[in-house]
Amino acid sequence: MQRKIASLTAAFKTTAAFGAKYAADFPGTGMGGQEFALVTAAVPQTATLGAAQVSGTESAHAGALSKVAGRFHLHDDLHGIADAAHSLVLMGTAGLQGKFLMPRSGGDTALLNTARAFQTDAAAFSAQFISLGLPATFITQLGTDITDFETAIKAKGAGVGAQAGATGGLEDTANKAAIALHVLKTIVPNIYKNDPAKLAEWATASHVEKHTPVPRAKPAPAK
Repeated sequence: MQRKIASLTAAFKTTAAFGAKYAADFPGTGMGGQEFALVTAAVPQTATLGAAQVSGTESAHAGALSKVAGRFHLHDDLHGIADAAHSLVLMGTAGLQGKFLMPRSGGDTALLNTARAFQTDAAAFSAQFISLGLPATFITQLGTDITDFETAIKAKGAGVGAQAGATGGLEDTANKAAIALHVLKTIVPNIYKNDPAKLAEWATASHVEKHTPVPRAKPAPAK
């Protein structure tokens, strides 16, 4: 999970730098400028995780950031599968009615229940999903991200108490920045659709690294 936190907070920093560089194209009164402002504001606040190591609030802050990172990655998994499923429906694939629909509620329970349903239902269509570009490990990755998110929820709960207010504020800031990053991934390509150089720069700046789970080594057969 720490690698996922690092990936997300690194993306906040590079996205904020991109927004500052091209601020003239995203005025503060517009949607793009407002979303960049949310990401930029999150950078110093998420950096308090480092300070938490000496203030004794590490577990509370780490739990908040872990939850945000876990939600971001899990939501990203579900979007990829839902988009692929929609393509399969358009191609006439049977058996997909009522499956792979994004949750209507933004709550943790709805997200986890949807993820578990996707994990179960995807097995029957894995070959088709992979043929559309999803990685061969997408079901395994989804399972890992479900577990990580569940673990993060428990970790955040364990850190509640004296640090409840600070933890909640940090999580809220990071979560808003993660949503803003998703929104910017629609806005920026539309603004720069005729500028390949800036599109390439944006792709690098907004990238959140996905960490493919490493399969466990199989024990050597007994001789």
